[in-house]
Amino acid sequence: MTEFRVGDLVRVQMPRGVNKRGVTGISVMYTTWPEARFDGAVGDITGINPRGPNGIPLYLVNFTGHDNRVAIPWQQQWFRAEWIAPAEAPKEQPVATAGAMVAPEGQQATTLGPST
Repeated sequence: MTEFRVGDLVRVQMPRGVNKRGVTGISVMYTTWPEARFDGAVGDITGINPRGPNGIPLYLVNFTGHDNRVAIPWQQQWFRAEWIAPAEAPKEQPVATAGAMVAPEGQQATTLGPST
């Protein structure tokens, strides 16, 4: 399961399915939902509701300031985690080499040395 944070850039990806003609697109179960109009749009996460309706976490995505090819009906919408995907590769977190986040000296050799 992907974890999203406020400020992450995401793309809306509604569940896919095949219609009666055999064309792959948004699943017919979701085509009438308002969220289906945002399929393919890119936006930033601006809010998180960890206990949404029925206990499903929801993410508030803001689409203003992004050049989206799809015509979105309004600027912000709540989405489930399975309906959004990262729009860019995750950023590498820096590894601490100095400062308060570094492990104390000698921690790596405590169990490898001989007993005293």
